[in-house]
Amino acid sequence: MNNKAYFGIEGLDNLIAQGMEYGTQIMVHGDTGIGKTFLAGEFIKEGLLCGDTCIYVACDEPPEVMRRHLRGFKVGTKAYEEAQRLIFVDAYEEEGSREKYAIAGQSSLDKFFALEKELLDRFPGRRKRLVVDSLSTLFTPFEPAEILEFHRTRLKYLRKRGILALDVFVDGVLEERVMTVTSHLYNVIVRMKFGVSEGRPVRLLQVGKVRSGKFSAVPHIFGISPVFGIIFAPDLGV
Repeated sequence: MNNKAYFGIEGLDNLIAQGMEYGTQIMVHGDTGIGKTFLAGEFIKEGLLCGDTCIYVACDEPPEVMRRHLRGFKVGTKAYEEAQRLIFVDAYEEEGSREKYAIAGQSSLDKFFALEKELLDRFPGRRKRLVVDSLSTLFTPFEPAEILEFHRTRLKYLRKRGILALDVFVDGVLEERVMTVTSHLYNVIVRMKFGVSEGRPVRLLQVGKVRSGKFSAVPHIFGISPVFGIIFAPDLGV
């Protein structure tokens, strides 16, 4: 069994040629509508294909949106869900969720963390991927000190248990100071933003590794296909 993990996006994975260790925490942040959920979908698809158990926490949209993304990538979710290889947690609906797992109200970080740990501990011996989309939405009602204390504890827990975690943040939701401090808690940072190249609007992606500094933060142009997902073009770096 391969102990290295990848995003499943050609070009992006070339920037991390040695792959990522299980236990790595990835921060994905960027503009609204830039494609963060698409990237999360491909990350889950890659996990399912290589045998991981994937947990997706939906905060900004109903879990059905991610199911549609995965079906667009030719990944039927029903069989994976029945085998408990793919688990959706509904943190979007305030009440009356039809999902098997749900967090109503999002009013307690402790309650969120308790469910997260319960699900992660339920499948011992498996390699696990955890995606929270988006964590910035979950943090919105809380004070910076409470967010940072919770987050340090949570990431330490995930790291010790070898969880490959991808947390999505929407830029502009949290205070800049909170985002800066929070970013230093992650191993890998993926920044996605809109920009301009040769007078035309483009989508740009940067990858950085906080602790080793191995990865270049050079921005690269990418596009999004409903069928093929993120089409990353490292040769078109700007």
